[in-house]
Amino acid sequence: MPSDYPHLLPREDAVLRDGMVRLASTTGCGVANDRGSGIAARALVLRLIELLGGYAPDWHEDSSVFPPPAINRIVEYIDSHMHRHIGLVEIASLVGLSPSHCARKFRRTEGLSLERFVNRRRLMKALELLRNSSTPLSLVALDLGFCSQSHFTRLFSSQTGMTPAKYRKQFKPIAG
Repeated sequence: MPSDYPHLLPREDAVLRDGMVRLASTTGCGVANDRGSGIAARALVLRLIELLGGYAPDWHEDSSVFPPPAINRIVEYIDSHMHRHIGLVEIASLVGLSPSHCARKFRRTEGLSLERFVNRRRLMKALELLRNSSTPLSLVALDLGFCSQSHFTRLFSSQTGMTPAKYRKQFKPIAG
């Protein structure tokens, strides 16, 4: 934080102080791009509303859904990172919401929890891979972020009614 701003940081208000420090870039003329900046900005704005005598919004009453550009951004992020664990905190940070607010809004938008949605996207990719490649099932499972082949097989079977091996066999060309 630049040296000409310390007098603006209230010592007794930790929320304001932490928010302003978090948002200041190393040069002091921009907003930091770390994952917590959106959450820090929201906390800072809510604290300022409170100090000005206003009331913080009740996010539990918010019944809105994600607009198409936001949900598209989330889906693109999930699709490009499905090889590893994707958590709610990560997605919430991506869209600048608290994890609980993000979870509610996501469920209203997609009709599923984030975890179920991520698994559904992984299974859709698995269907494509099983139809079009001979990659071993264990590698398909690990490449798509499942913790094990048995976990992958269990989820796949519950959603499709057949094992991944049986599904793949349907698309294997018949030699003749």
